Amino acid sequence: MTETNLAALRALVVECREHLEHELCDLIEELGPTLINEARELSSTSRLKIKRDAYQHLCSGLEDHWSKLPPMFRDALTRRADPLKPGETPHHEVQELAHLEILSDAELEVQVTMREVVDRIKAACIEETSALERRLSQLVLRNALPHGYSAFRVSSVCTCLETVCAETFPETDQRFVLLQLIGAHLVSELPQLYRAINETLIDADILPQLKRKYRESAPVSTEVAAAETAKMMGTLERLAKARTPTGGAHAAPAGDAGSRKFLASLQTLQAVPVVASTGVHTNVVRLARDSEAARHVDAKESVAIDIVSALFDLIFSDDHVSEGIKLLIGRLQMPVLKLAMLNQQFFANQNHPARRFLDSISGIAIRWGKFVDANDPFYLKLSELVERIQHTYDGDIGVFEAAIVELDEFIAKRDLIEAEANKAVAEAVRSREEEIRTQREGQLIAQRAADEALIPLLASPIPRAIEQFLLSYWRDVLQTRIFSFGSKSVPFVETMQIATNLVASVAPKKEAAEQKHQVANLPALLKGLNQGLDEIGISAEERREFMDTLIELCLAALRADTHSVVMADPKTDSRPPVVRPAPTLQVSHETESGVRVQDISLPGGQDLGGENSPDRANLRRVRQLVRGDWVDFINGEQTRREHLTWINPSRSLLLFSNHAAECAISISSEALALRMKNQTVVLVKRDAPIFERALHGAVQSMDNQA
Repeated sequence: MTETNLAALRALVVECREHLEHELCDLIEELGPTLINEARELSSTSRLKIKRDAYQHLCSGLEDHWSKLPPMFRDALTRRADPLKPGETPHHEVQELAHLEILSDAELEVQVTMREVVDRIKAACIEETSALERRLSQLVLRNALPHGYSAFRVSSVCTCLETVCAETFPETDQRFVLLQLIGAHLVSELPQLYRAINETLIDADILPQLKRKYRESAPVSTEVAAAETAKMMGTLERLAKARTPTGGAHAAPAGDAGSRKFLASLQTLQAVPVVASTGVHTNVVRLARDSEAARHVDAKESVAIDIVSALFDLIFSDDHVSEGIKLLIGRLQMPVLKLAMLNQQFFANQNHPARRFLDSISGIAIRWGKFVDANDPFYLKLSELVERIQHTYDGDIGVFEAAIVELDEFIAKRDLIEAEANKAVAEAVRSREEEIRTQREGQLIAQRAADEALIPLLASPIPRAIEQFLLSYWRDVLQTRIFSFGSKSVPFVETMQIATNLVASVAPKKEAAEQKHQVANLPALLKGLNQGLDEIGISAEERREFMDTLIELCLAALRADTHSVVMADPKTDSRPPVVRPAPTLQVSHETESGVRVQDISLPGGQDLGGENSPDRANLRRVRQLVRGDWVDFINGEQTRREHLTWINPSRSLLLFSNHAAECAISISSEALALRMKNQTVVLVKRDAPIFERALHGAVQSMDNQA
């Protein structure tokens, strides 16, 4: 490797380190007002007086001294990351030796609290820090970093924070609760920051093969996995022992016979519908547990049946899991129960093929959110594999292993297809960057004209659903046509006529002539609405709910029914009429590949005021987004889940897309931060896999009851 390459790698490390320090310092500075509010609230809600006093004391201390802490933290971060000379002891080891001293009970309690905080942060960041450690080791091998370089370690960051907290807040009761509050924020914020650093190293071709897969299970060390296995098996043994009769376990022959009888009885339950006629998910395992055959299994098997039963209860009641995914997982009840009966290591071994397959469903489900399209290719593939497992599993885990291999191959092919499609759209957006910048002034004029045009239609009470539609979707149609053709053009006049007809269509019709006219004009109205929504790239799925509501309102109008309609009256209604992404500007265009792109930006050169300006916290969150992140774009009552697929070099423009929709979104970083602030864009958090959450919840619940 040449000195030039080494210098470039070392400069890359410095860039990543400075990015880490800058973002951390911004976060700590932003936390001041938040921590004060949290301490104030906890001081009034905590049950114990000693805690109320501690939070009140902290609140006073934060108001007086918090401003001193961020610059001290910045200095501490800079000092700890000096490059090592050959043979020099790592800085963090020197610090640890220097801190060896006799501690008071109060100081010892603070030290224990800090260790717990560090452990929680490490656990939250382990997926990203594991990959980062491997990449840094690669840089050590390339002589771009010295051995023992610790600038990116969670423990190093936390040591700096602990030190400056001790200097700023020497009283232990303040520091004890302060470290807990800060730790909760770092658990939430640090994983994404480390993820951004990993993405920078991936772009520099530092172990790019460690890119995330569609399964989102975090890697664990051999020691951690072994400890988790031992803990789970110990819990299962304890639960089984509590159910074992005083005279000892069942005799082996009787137990074996009882198990065979129970497993044979499951065949009759295989055909039970996963969803009952009432629409409620059927816990088939619970039916098996309550059967006569279940009375003859031994204690360990009885525990396994109860855990699986509780597991599916938790999945079916989880509001974060969509109905489509519950349906898929519900079809695996019998295979999972048989697995648990035949080998209880299934509960403890995270690498078990069945566990890995179930985790993969969670990884893919992030694409959909609450609503799953049953015709989506990913859902069709999962459904095919689930059906095969459901009908062919006979105790051989090979069926799960084969399903994982087949799913991997399918995902790889789809990734290539999506990558090519995203590349074409990104190129189209890149070529339009300058054009988009020059168009913003025209977009602003068009938006203002659209707002003014709608004022007369909104002056009188109209159904709330119609008001929301006009102020969100139809406003964008108006803006697009004004921008493209002008406010005096035929397309604009037609668009306003459709809006006028829409309002008229939901007004009560008492005369027969009015009713006849309504029925005759409804098809043309629906056609005009659909054409406008097509222009701004609104999918059929996204518009379906409004169209259904419109039909109901039109029918109510024909009956002259005003009692069942929720009205929005601008004169009396103090609630905001609709949550919308104003004052962002939005114009659509179509690429050569046929994909429509919505260009969203903020109006330039305008004094938007605090309410309509992005804040530092959300600008920081936008800076930390990386390719592969998912967000929900919310427009009225509709939600579109989109995937971040491209960021321009200056990070001023981001491109989102979804394989299920022929419409992408290019949005400026400021507009995205504003929409995050207004909660019309929400970052999708990566929870633990569905099955893992339910399994640990089921075991913990049973352990608490034992």
